[in-house]
Amino acid sequence: MGVIKVMDELLANKIAAGEVVEKVANVVKELVENSIDAGSTSIKVELIDAGVKSIKVTDNGVGMDKSDAILAFTSHATSKIKNENDLYFINTLGFRGEALPSIASVSEVVLDTFKDGVATRINIKGGKIESEREGTSSVGTTIEVKNIFYNTPARLKFLRSFNTELSSIISLMEKLSLSQTNISFTLKSDDREILKTSGSGDLLKVIYEIYGYNVSKNMVHIKGENLDFQIDGYVSNINISKSIKKDMTILVNGRIVNNSYLNKIIKEAYHTFLAETRYPYVVINIEADPTLVDVNIHPTKQDIKISKMDMLEDLLFSLIRDTLNNTDNLFKAYKEEEESEYIPNSYIVNDNKKEDKKVYEESSLDFKVKDSTLEYKISISEDAEEKEEFLIHPVGLAMGTYLFANDNDTVYVMDIHAANERINYEKYLKELKEVVTNKIDLLFPINIEMTTNEYNIILNNKEFIKSLGIDFSEFGVNTIRITSHPTWLREGYEEASLRNIFDLIVEMGDKFDRVKFNERLAINLSCKMSVKANTNIGYLEQEELIKRLFKCEFPYTCPHGRPTIIKYTKHELEKLFKRVN
Repeated sequence: MGVIKVMDELLANKIAAGEVVEKVANVVKELVENSIDAGSTSIKVELIDAGVKSIKVTDNGVGMDKSDAILAFTSHATSKIKNENDLYFINTLGFRGEALPSIASVSEVVLDTFKDGVATRINIKGGKIESEREGTSSVGTTIEVKNIFYNTPARLKFLRSFNTELSSIISLMEKLSLSQTNISFTLKSDDREILKTSGSGDLLKVIYEIYGYNVSKNMVHIKGENLDFQIDGYVSNINISKSIKKDMTILVNGRIVNNSYLNKIIKEAYHTFLAETRYPYVVINIEADPTLVDVNIHPTKQDIKISKMDMLEDLLFSLIRDTLNNTDNLFKAYKEEEESEYIPNSYIVNDNKKEDKKVYEESSLDFKVKDSTLEYKISISEDAEEKEEFLIHPVGLAMGTYLFANDNDTVYVMDIHAANERINYEKYLKELKEVVTNKIDLLFPINIEMTTNEYNIILNNKEFIKSLGIDFSEFGVNTIRITSHPTWLREGYEEASLRNIFDLIVEMGDKFDRVKFNERLAINLSCKMSVKANTNIGYLEQEELIKRLFKCEFPYTCPHGRPTIIKYTKHELEKLFKRVN
């Protein structure tokens, strides 16, 4: 006699429950998504003991008749798809027909639903229907799941604490609210209201209702499309971020997804704008033809596969990057022509410094900043000052690190190292993008010795290295002799910079990418070649640092994502000193 047998339906549902119902939040997700698919405009979730004792979901959707209410708890019973072709055109959140029978197999369920003037109430325990009778509902559906995992004690034992389970449910309900802005959501736990949204259909308003004013005011709108994808939503500017990525909400055709590659694209779009350990707030919906999206790869339906991902990557990255670059994050640094009545603050520290400044203006000479590692050349003349009137003026340096400056109604505090990093980063990045590179022939060649592996990688990239303006030849065993280098290498740091270039080429190896190389090299060089903290710089250096910073394309952060500037308006300062309420 054979040993293979077909499992009974109840056992199969319990096994399926192990995939569908990992935690209480999974139960809430499946029930609420069913309410969404039913066309509800109001969904209320009530929990007892973080849902372990009871989860009650009430909606005003289309409801079910008696036959559908019973059939809904049968394995693979669904109204969402009817044949194989429907798998390629899924427009609902649920479709597998596994959730309700799996949940019912490990809990006690009470369903009360209304349709066509008839209310139906069904009681189920451990997957078996115990009673069917007339219900009390007059609209939509109410479903209550009680004593989850009561018949699978091993699973119950491994549920996390009530606080942890509740935290997961709150996070889920926030994302569902952001994904369905036209639905009013309410979440209560032990009779305490935790979340309520208006269902206004306005995404920014829902962001405000969930995250509050400070987050909503720092969100910027993104919208764009290509031949295959449409993207619409909000991303945070550089003023707010988090140390965890849970508030990066990505929707694909209205479905909440957790796709590591999409998260990576978004994080890369914030490269140099946010620190590596910080994550933005994101709420975006990606619309695509359902044939390009496969949601049938995991029972929870949160992980997906997307065809033409390269097209989506280009669109998503450029939308976020361009939006951040074009966002007026803080202020303007130069006086606009129409503001001719504005009289800039004059800077006076002491008479000597004032006189020094006057001498330089009258002489109209070029000179290099001394006693500093600032890398630029200053040119001051009366004509130049008249052409471009600068609004922000240095006040002084604190602790050798923080530069204070002000205009008529704002005080700015700048980190001189971070600011100089941004200046140098954009300078190096621009030089590295140049097709024709100016170079300097060395009077005394530089010899660099390498390991055999490093030496071979460098020789394999000889043409690329020459395109950077670096000429070299083989010189002995695993040694190269450099006879010229690009003019943008810092004087006195040529060998260190060249070693940095070679090390980066070796590190990237077979995965070499010119764009990533340029960016990483610009970051490395800008950090090492910038003025250090605890370095006293004079007034003219301070002034030039400010001017150069605000001529950058993005002056608000260093290449590592740390802020370069913090500002205090006059009103904010007066509030701090209790001058105003």
